[in-house]
Amino acid sequence: MTAPGVVVVTGAAGDMGSALCRAFAADGRRVFGADIRRCTVDGVTAVEVDVTDRAAVFALAEQAATEAGGLAVWINAAGLVRTVPTRDAGEDDWHRLIAVNLTGTWHGCSAALETMISGGKGGVIVNVGSLSGQVGYPGLHPAYGASKAGVHQLTRTYAMEGARHGVRVNAVAPSVLEGSMGDTFSDEQKARLIRANPMKRLGGMDDVTGVVRFLCSDEAAYMTGATLPVNGGSFMP
Repeated sequence: MTAPGVVVVTGAAGDMGSALCRAFAADGRRVFGADIRRCTVDGVTAVEVDVTDRAAVFALAEQAATEAGGLAVWINAAGLVRTVPTRDAGEDDWHRLIAVNLTGTWHGCSAALETMISGGKGGVIVNVGSLSGQVGYPGLHPAYGASKAGVHQLTRTYAMEGARHGVRVNAVAPSVLEGSMGDTFSDEQKARLIRANPMKRLGGMDDVTGVVRFLCSDEAAYMTGATLPVNGGSFMP
């Protein structure tokens, strides 16, 4: 694991965020779980933060920086998904999905990078993207895929800026996972996704947390700007 210090996870009350909080807490790390809802993972410090509020996100980074070891890892896992036929997609959902998934990730990258540079010890940022940001995905609001494609590009942009300061920035791009996201699909849709997947199953949260932990480890010390697919082979870039 990377140098000691605080791990911040946004979207910590969701399936992905809470799984990440549990994984890093099990590693003995000091974890801040940030969300507009309360994170209830044992051993995690719950912080109420709306990622669309830039000032609140920067305040969270400053709070983490005051803890022992400073801010070491920041994971942008806050996100929303809407299942709707493309032609029925509404404008309100468009703005909300972009605000949380893309703008919220931008806020997190900005706050984490500035705080890590100020701390002088480098750090790691990991963004949760999506297969939907790499291929067309029928049945999802078009803002979801657009926002996640933007997350992948933010990852590359911040990786270029962070490298000379010792800050690595990478992303993961999961396909549909078991849990609350998978539950937004009908049984027929999920069955179709499983049939099309070379591994013949949907992914689980542990499939993603393991890859994120790797990206935060010293074993990934020479990796930055990468978006790693976690999709069972359903897309091979």
